[in-house]
Amino acid sequence: MRKAILTLLMIVGSLCIRAQGIGPSTLNASGGSGSIGSHEFDWSVGEISLVSTFTSGSVIVTQGVLQPFDAWPVEIEHTALLKQLKVFPNPAESVVNIAYTAQTEGVIAYLLMDMTGKEFQSGTILFKSGGANKQLNITSLPCASYMLEITVANEQGIKESTSYKIQKIK
Repeated sequence: MRKAILTLLMIVGSLCIRAQGIGPSTLNASGGSGSIGSHEFDWSVGEISLVSTFTSGSVIVTQGVLQPFDAWPVEIEHTALLKQLKVFPNPAESVVNIAYTAQTEGVIAYLLMDMTGKEFQSGTILFKSGGANKQLNITSLPCASYMLEITVANEQGIKESTSYKIQKIK
């Protein structure tokens, strides 16, 4: 009788057992995901270009750039405001220049931060017809990658934002 019950439990149990799939997926050290409308996006900070795969038994681990299996190419189109913006040099040793040429007046807001979001410099630049220039002194910052977020707003109230990855060297 015990053998019959044990056999019955094994049959019923085997019908309920499910294994975890190892389909295409990525573990990020830092990053996130979000959605815009019906589109979902994943992002990571500090992606590496070298891709390595390690296997051990049934576990497969791949490090490297995010490679979603159903991604569609997305093009970012800058309108007239951001086309007049220049950030240089990159990589930089001591200063990063923000140069803007315009035919109207407005304000540029900038924020320089490291990859963890720690803010180092921020401010606003008022520009007149003709444009404006600003130098950000990065001499005291350690060698690393930084993000420079810039928002341009003209006198009509139109705003555009963009960000640059700045590499500090030496």
